[in-house]
Amino acid sequence: MTAQRKNNYVDPALLSKLKNMNLVARCAVEGFFAGMHPSPFHGFSVEYSDHRAYQAGDDPKYLDWKMYGRSRKLYIKQFLQETNLTAYIMLDSSRSMSFASEDSVTKLEYGSYLAAALAYLMLMQNDCVGLGVFAEDIHTWIPGRSRRTHLSVVLRKLQENQANGRTRLANVLHNLAERTQRRGIVILISDLLDDVEDVKRGLAHLKYLKHDVILFHLMDRQELDLDYEGLVQFEDLESRRIVRVFPKSIQTTFKRNVSQFMEQVRTNAHSNNIDYHLMNTSEPLDRALIAYLAKRKVMG
Repeated sequence: MTAQRKNNYVDPALLSKLKNMNLVARCAVEGFFAGMHPSPFHGFSVEYSDHRAYQAGDDPKYLDWKMYGRSRKLYIKQFLQETNLTAYIMLDSSRSMSFASEDSVTKLEYGSYLAAALAYLMLMQNDCVGLGVFAEDIHTWIPGRSRRTHLSVVLRKLQENQANGRTRLANVLHNLAERTQRRGIVILISDLLDDVEDVKRGLAHLKYLKHDVILFHLMDRQELDLDYEGLVQFEDLESRRIVRVFPKSIQTTFKRNVSQFMEQVRTNAHSNNIDYHLMNTSEPLDRALIAYLAKRKVMG
């Protein structure tokens, strides 16, 4: 199988044909790793390691003398609490996430595939994974677990999820901050169609609690380019307002405004030391998985 063929397994158009979220998660992750050579993460293991190098001050009673006999190096037996990362995947399911241009998956479908792949990957590493689905508030909350059987709970919720309601990110992120006292990594998957300053305040609250945050900003290609022909009727999926317009007549202004919006979001994220990634929903998931693995490797 060629590398190009393997890479197809992270293509959202292909994943949409699988229907079953378990297959989506498995194909996305296994296809991703199959196509990673030559990999920037050579040596990165998705298997759990229960030892770490001995450091001054460690309790000697936890030394693994069998490991010492084989390697002549001192290792400490490491408990799950020490090795497990706690991750909170937050998925936007507001009505605006139901948008898709022709021959594309919706932003919600793309976000769900990404959430499923990340949950699968994290649980392979015995990390603790929780899921929050939100619009105006968090309407679905699955507390974090590290058992492999927890994956079916997360995937079932993603499979059942429907787009509804308006986005109230500031409210959601403040609510999340109250639920997540244990420091971890927050993965926010959203189109961010809300007041930029409200989003900024919510993200700042998460950073105040010392969470690491990765922000995956989902945009459909038509939301970036407005490449339509003729007279088109647009409906705001959250306010239901309808506008008829010739897109070509406003395309330049539209693209400038979108660029300014994205730059504001990017600047706000970076000012809070948040990893920001713009994701075009017509593109494969691999760039998002690489971004997560890079962050995970830094965190240890």
